[in-house]
Amino acid sequence: MCFRPSEISLPVKCPECGTMNDPGTTACTKCGAELSAAAMPGMPGAPGVPAAPGAPVPPGAPAAPGAPKAPGAPKAPGSH
Repeated sequence: MCFRPSEISLPVKCPECGTMNDPGTTACTKCGAELSAAAMPGMPGAPGVPAAPGAPVPPGAPAAPGAPKAPGAPKAPGSH
């Protein structure tokens, strides 16, 4: 049987002073800078978090249908 924890609790590095803070802390214990959720590693949906290895790639947007070609310009009278 494989035990997998429901979440990973990793220390959070302050973007301002570099202090390592306890997981779940919202402000740095040394300088008071805000520790945003996006900066916390492993937060699902956070920018910069890589997808899980082997996870399927979401499909891209469907291609737009080709536009019809414009009709040619009419010929001037008297020209062949």
